[in-house]
Amino acid sequence: MCQNIYIENEPLEVTEIRNKIQSSFNDLVFVEEGHKYYLHGKEMPSVSSITHKFGEPFDEVLQATKYATKHGETPEFWLDKWKYNSLKATTTGTAVHLFGEAMAYVKHGLKHLIPDGCKYQYIEDKNWLVPTRAKEEAIAKFYDELDENLHFVLAETKVYTGLNKELTDLDQDYCGTFDLLMYYKHPTDDSKSGLVILDFKTNASLTKDFSRAKGKMLYPPFDDLYDESLGFYTLQLSCYQIPLEDIGLKVIARRIIYLKEDGTYELIPVPNVTDKLRKVL
Repeated sequence: MCQNIYIENEPLEVTEIRNKIQSSFNDLVFVEEGHKYYLHGKEMPSVSSITHKFGEPFDEVLQATKYATKHGETPEFWLDKWKYNSLKATTTGTAVHLFGEAMAYVKHGLKHLIPDGCKYQYIEDKNWLVPTRAKEEAIAKFYDELDENLHFVLAETKVYTGLNKELTDLDQDYCGTFDLLMYYKHPTDDSKSGLVILDFKTNASLTKDFSRAKGKMLYPPFDDLYDESLGFYTLQLSCYQIPLEDIGLKVIARRIIYLKEDGTYELIPVPNVTDKLRKVL
């Protein structure tokens, strides 16, 4: 469903880009239960299911057995503990992402789009969205420090491949949802203007010491990236880039907004691997 977005005095190209994205992908249906995408009644694979094909699967039972041998307790103890921690992290991550979406709307005069789950945090007479945890404080800082040449396009927007078979003819099309899309308008040279894809990440760590110590890489052709969250996120953001390029849009950068427990954030650029993805998918 297209969002009702009007931002006063934004560059005309930003409005045109937003309208093009919304009209191009508005037939994609997302079902929250089970996190499933449907296009014209057919279930479509998600970006995460695509990217994780390029890493070694995590054998929970085997790893829990090894962990129990080294650290004590039973494998079942560690399996339960990991499940608990995973659910806790996922629940927190969902809430933080919702806050990130809401803050985008508040900062750009779009309070009518604040998700229901964040409305209790909004103080209308002050136009404040009040953070309730450290990683939400980090999001607030990110928006407060935003480059004045970056213009909001869309948040939490679903896209899919398959609209331009001449440019991207994949064996398996996919769908995905990016957190935030901005347009960088260069102050003097329009040839350097373009879209920036951004994604909030709440992981305890983006890197994995074991993979780096052992030189454990993703599967080819991405064997220049470590088998860790940062490697998978590099693939993820390029997966979002492909559908945008398929409809004729120019993406100039991809950034992870890494939210930290101390209320700060780090903006991490990731490389463009769209050419490799188009060849291997």
